[in-house]
Amino acid sequence: MPQRGHRVFGTTTVRVSKVVNAPLRYVYDWCTDYRADDWRLQSEDRVKPKFRVLRISPHRVVRIRLGPSGSHDPLIAVDVVRLDPPADWHTDQIDERDRMALDYHLVRLGPRKTRLELYVTERWVTPDFPTRRELRRRVSETWDRFSAALEERYRSGAPARG
Repeated sequence: MPQRGHRVFGTTTVRVSKVVNAPLRYVYDWCTDYRADDWRLQSEDRVKPKFRVLRISPHRVVRIRLGPSGSHDPLIAVDVVRLDPPADWHTDQIDERDRMALDYHLVRLGPRKTRLELYVTERWVTPDFPTRRELRRRVSETWDRFSAALEERYRSGAPARG
């Protein structure tokens, strides 16, 4: 349970890099296609949250995630996304347990290969938070799932968006 006030109990920064077998533009479009059904890529062992997406402008997105909490009030997270095409975007996420800043950068490795560099800084407002190693593992596993889904969609010939 989060503590009262705005005390930060710990700060963790990790860097994760993934090679994706798809062109840079396809990777960027797929990753920045924020939609209400974004729950589809969440891990199987979790209850699927609900997403609301507001496209403020071509370069700004606000995404609200509502998840079950075990009480009458849902868990809420808000993502404020700044898009900087063709290769960068930034997300500030606020929820009841932490404050997270995520910087994404894409590097073209070839005509059909892209490296995603992800920098995550998480500030925990609860004393129960993961170690740096655990956070890196979680982020890496999440992006393994995302990368596999992205590559599968690219191989199928489907558009990156929609």
